[in-house]
Amino acid sequence: MKIQKTLLLSRVANISKETMLSHSSLPYTKIILFYVWEKDISKVAIHKNIEIIDCPNLVALNREINNVYEKYSEYLILPNFWGDAFSKYAIKVYNKTFGSKINAKVFKEKDVMMQFVWQVWEKNYFRTTYKELIYMSYENINRLVGKTFIVKPTNGSGSRCTFKVSSKEDFELIIPKLSRVFDYIVEEYIHGELYSVDVFLDGENMYLLTYAREVAMIELADKEKFSAKFLEKYWEEIYKHFNFILPIAYHLDFSSLSKIELWLLEELREKLTSIEYRGVIHLEYKYDKKSKKIGFLEWGARYGWYRKTFIKEIYNTDHLRIPYYLLVEKDKSRFSVLKWKILAFKEQEHNLNFVRVKTNFLDTTNYISILKKTGNIFEVSFQNFLKDYYKENFWIKIKKIDFFVKYSKGYNFFPFYRDTTTKLDYILELDDENFELFKKKKFKIIEKTFFHDYD
Repeated sequence: MKIQKTLLLSRVANISKETMLSHSSLPYTKIILFYVWEKDISKVAIHKNIEIIDCPNLVALNREINNVYEKYSEYLILPNFWGDAFSKYAIKVYNKTFGSKINAKVFKEKDVMMQFVWQVWEKNYFRTTYKELIYMSYENINRLVGKTFIVKPTNGSGSRCTFKVSSKEDFELIIPKLSRVFDYIVEEYIHGELYSVDVFLDGENMYLLTYAREVAMIELADKEKFSAKFLEKYWEEIYKHFNFILPIAYHLDFSSLSKIELWLLEELREKLTSIEYRGVIHLEYKYDKKSKKIGFLEWGARYGWYRKTFIKEIYNTDHLRIPYYLLVEKDKSRFSVLKWKILAFKEQEHNLNFVRVKTNFLDTTNYISILKKTGNIFEVSFQNFLKDYYKENFWIKIKKIDFFVKYSKGYNFFPFYRDTTTKLDYILELDDENFELFKKKKFKIIEKTFFHDYD
């Protein structure tokens, strides 16, 4: 029996010892690393089965993918590309490897997305240009999609240029904030709590990799969870810019999935099977437990932010190995059937929980200003300050904090709507008892931590 040669195409930010270590132990016959930034790699030991190709832009990446297929035609080629902007290249690789004809717009352009899932979840919506939208009236939109609706770019990720409108006054206020560079989708507002799953599909089965509760700022407003003091200080800025930011997300056990959630997943699995989809998907939906109603929001052909950490730590699985297990070895042993053709990890670490915390800023903020929050930047680290703060104010004991920080050359952080290149996020590791406390106090925690308001 001829052994199948396998090749992993992996896009990496740069070439480092850590990059080499994480890839060299993978089971693929050969690995090609497309790296983004120029860097002196002469001091990095390159593993014998790894090839490095500089891809500084999308044109180069597309060209090199085509070259790989010409050079390694006898290999089964699989992708690892991160982020929305590069998801279409992962789909291109799967299409070329398995002969599928999947349109990447199904996972990127929101009107095409809704057309694809229409039989599963019907939603009132329409697509429009910037020029058309600014001359529309609230009354006309109300008749088309409902009294409360969302306005967002058709081809964008995150919460930039996304607005909730519930009145004529709301609509008039957002007109100056719309960007000329986008076409927009206007859709009815879906009520409920926000949930997300990361799944992998092998062309037929759906494998659940993560299940998470996400909390958006707008949910705190809808549920009237903001305190009067917080509203007085921040509401104007939140309404303008931060309504759709997700300050926290935490994992949930697969066993807590409801029947209606599993129904939605099965319906979407069937749609994806009809186009022979292979690869990962990050799916977001809203679920109203009181009314037992569920609504599809959107999805992308990628992992959710920091979900790779959840998979690695909670389920002891490297996401880079998942395509190999399921598409090459066809090994399902790590998963058990939940229902129909939906499977989930059957083993996980006990008494181990993770919460992703996102923070942001009202104005340009130097990192020294954040360190000053500790009271003594020369004796107390920001990590220790946060651990003490959570313990003293919320009675929550944190086992570990992992930071994900990017600042400018001038050591500044920027509000996300002005510049998306900086961030100050972290993941909290908690035991079961403290995790339950966190979930109960999450709204108060957001008020105190999102804008670094630690008074």
